[in-house]
Amino acid sequence: MSIKKGLVMDDKKRKELFYLEPFLKLYGVSPTKITLNVESPDFIINYSGKKIGIELTEYHSLQEISGHSRREVESNWERLQGEIYEKVKLDKELMGICVLIFFRKVFLPSRRESPPLIDELINCTKVFIMKGKKSVLIPEKYKILNKYVGRIDIYKIEGNFFFKWRFSLNAGSIGLKKEDLLRIIEHKVSREKQYLQKGFDELWLLVIFGHRISQTVFPRLEHKLKTFSALNSLLDTSSYNYVFLYLYMVDVIYRWPNWEKIGEGNFFNLVEY
Repeated sequence: MSIKKGLVMDDKKRKELFYLEPFLKLYGVSPTKITLNVESPDFIINYSGKKIGIELTEYHSLQEISGHSRREVESNWERLQGEIYEKVKLDKELMGICVLIFFRKVFLPSRRESPPLIDELINCTKVFIMKGKKSVLIPEKYKILNKYVGRIDIYKIEGNFFFKWRFSLNAGSIGLKKEDLLRIIEHKVSREKQYLQKGFDELWLLVIFGHRISQTVFPRLEHKLKTFSALNSLLDTSSYNYVFLYLYMVDVIYRWPNWEKIGEGNFFNLVEY
């Protein structure tokens, strides 16, 4: 299989390709060529003598936490986690140290408060690293840290490498909502006419349920999807040959028409993009 790049591959396109390749493998499709399209649809594959256009999008829950989207909350956690890791990997004393941070609330410190909070976190962790495999710290003596953090669990693990420190993040997995899925697919159906002029033999829509909590659903959806009457009526009149819901974290595909399940499901630690 060759990948032809029709444009410079930015982060968005890398992420899309990151999900597309395991999807194709699970679906049992081995294209001779994947083209990263400059315009929509996002990818063109050549398979079994067909030219197939694939439009890719991600599912995210629209429900909010205190007026903020779950995706925004998760993005803020990931930003802080990355900033902590950049500091940790510069300090050899923190090699082999894994930390679980229990925040008092879902919301994190501002960008202005993040640097001093990270400094306090690293300093207190180094002070409380003990000979045992685990120690628990209540950071009440650290002004900014105590404002946001209720407890820190520190683990000593064998190995000459640095860990990404983890948070007790719970942005709330709420499963699949028909309104959210309909909104996503309606937007893609509204643009399908521009794809039809490009001479595709088939047109696919691929909806990704990735590793974020706001994308988490349970892999028993076949009956539920068949009850989404507004969505199914929309797809019946659309130009998409197939619509796929790809549950990346459990390695399952649901394919419309009829929402056939593909894959047995596999609960294991997949790579996070």
